[in-house]
Amino acid sequence: MKKHYQILILFCLILMSGCQQNHYEKEISEETLLSQSITLDENKEKEELTHTEEKIENEATSEDTEELIDIDTEDNVVYLTFDDGPNLATSTILEVLQEYDAEATFFLMEPLMREYPQLVQNILDENHAIGLHGVTHNKDKFYESEQSALNEMLQGQETLKDLTGVHTNLIRTPYGSIPYLTESYRELFQENNFKIWDWNVDSSDWSLTGQQYVDSVINQIEKLDQANITPIILLHDTAETAEHLPTLLTYLKNNHFTMKKLTDQLKPYQFSCHERCYRLNSGQ
Repeated sequence: MKKHYQILILFCLILMSGCQQNHYEKEISEETLLSQSITLDENKEKEELTHTEEKIENEATSEDTEELIDIDTEDNVVYLTFDDGPNLATSTILEVLQEYDAEATFFLMEPLMREYPQLVQNILDENHAIGLHGVTHNKDKFYESEQSALNEMLQGQETLKDLTGVHTNLIRTPYGSIPYLTESYRELFQENNFKIWDWNVDSSDWSLTGQQYVDSVINQIEKLDQANITPIILLHDTAETAEHLPTLLTYLKNNHFTMKKLTDQLKPYQFSCHERCYRLNSGQ
């Protein structure tokens, strides 16, 4: 009897030990599952974060490498550009442009923007584009250094934003980018997202009489048209230019040209240095 009692006690001890082992294993199993779940969640968060970072990087890269439109792919389009405004002649120019349903781009001087803020707003209200033409229009001051050139454009950009709320990256440097706009100037403008625009039709409206400048522009347009090159016409905000502008626009309309404004989506047209560029103070 005593022996049976001992066997019974031993059996109970073995049974209790087994239960404790099962409970211990169950706790370990639960801890393992919890650990695995946490690890999976962490991996999922890392994957989502990586995916988000890649998406942001791809979007940024896409913006940086956005392909610009080559203006020479457009048929029967011309770009009218007016420098040195705004001034009293600008109002007449705007009236003529409206009459002929023509768009244009005005490269404005910063001091004149402050002097004629309503004209600046009128240009935008009538669906034209505004670019920047600097502050001084003095080659010795503008091209004194890369930073002096940049500062003039930044000042004009800020004034335009203050007056109208509009931001522009379009610029035209005084007297064009040849010969003083060397590569270091161009690189600094590019780093600041400015787009430099020159021209391929020079009206010389500052030196020729009204009809003479019109005839000169028409002659240049016809040569470019034969070569499938889109004209970018340099004009100026002057009373003489405004007076004879209807003659030029009549020619363009009769020859089925569409007059458009420049935009950020267009590939800028710039003069090529071909070893002709040099610093203003280099002594050349």
